[in-house]
Amino acid sequence: MFAEMLKHPRALVLSLVMHLAVIALMVLNLQFADRPKDIKGGQLEKTVQAEMVDLKEIEQQKQQKLLEEKRRAEAEKKKKQQEAKKQADQKKREAEQKRKKEEASKAELKKKQLAEEKRKQEAARKQQEKQAAEKKRKADEARKADAKRKADEKRKAEEARLATEKRKAEEQRVAEEKRVAEEKRKAEEKRKAEAAKIAEEKRIAEEKRKAEEARVAEEKRQAEEAQRRAEAELKARMVAEERQQKLNSLRELYILAIRQKVERNWLKPAGSGKMPVCEVRVMQGPGGIILNVDIGSCDGSTETYRASIQNAVYRAEPLPTPEDPELFERELNFFFNPSEQ
Repeated sequence: MFAEMLKHPRALVLSLVMHLAVIALMVLNLQFADRPKDIKGGQLEKTVQAEMVDLKEIEQQKQQKLLEEKRRAEAEKKKKQQEAKKQADQKKREAEQKRKKEEASKAELKKKQLAEEKRKQEAARKQQEKQAAEKKRKADEARKADAKRKADEKRKAEEARLATEKRKAEEQRVAEEKRVAEEKRKAEEKRKAEAAKIAEEKRIAEEKRKAEEARVAEEKRQAEEAQRRAEAELKARMVAEERQQKLNSLRELYILAIRQKVERNWLKPAGSGKMPVCEVRVMQGPGGIILNVDIGSCDGSTETYRASIQNAVYRAEPLPTPEDPELFERELNFFFNPSEQ
């Protein structure tokens, strides 16, 4: 309860003053009752003033206490901020130390890698030297074996040469006999080839003649086909143009019928002022059902005049249908001209 009262210091002070005043009055009354002749008005005033001074001191002490608490809170806040900054600095130093440690580890790893690479290169060099020595030894052995092989080959070549000369003499005799026989065969083949050439030339000439006849016939057929296609396209284009002209004429009649029906249902508004030609935009559904009406360009018109046109369109429902269903348009635009009424 006392803590709750401290939340309202002004009310607490006022309550204390009132209680002290009541106590003072009671004391004064007792003093007057016991010693009525000794009590003076000045003494009572001094007593009350003394009580008021005590209350002011109490109030000042409370204010001083509040200030002290505020200063302690600010000091505590500042201390916490300093502590947080100190922790942040500590974390930053730890991060820097960690980074330096990682860099040192990387440098050490790189140093080990370089040492390992150097060791491998040295081992490779020794291996190459060993291989070169082995290669030289084998080359010497191969050279000696090759010299022996060449000597054997030379001996065998001489033997082979003598045998070859003997064989060539025999082959020359057989070759001469074959040459004579070959010349006879070639002469016969030449005669047959000449006869075959003449027959082939006749066949090629006949094929060219037939191909030329076929080409002429194909060109004639293609020309006739192109002429038929051109005639068919011309006929189709003429039919399409006639169809489009008819549709254009029917569309003009269709729009005219709608505009005339709207104008028949138009009621000239009183005091409408200037009545210009206005663009009318109609959104319709199947059967001429009107879904929406907007007035487009209508310079110098009044709201009343435009509303009369919209009402005339709605009174014209259902709108006339086109003679050809292909001409039906969901969105229609036409011009309303009151001067034609």
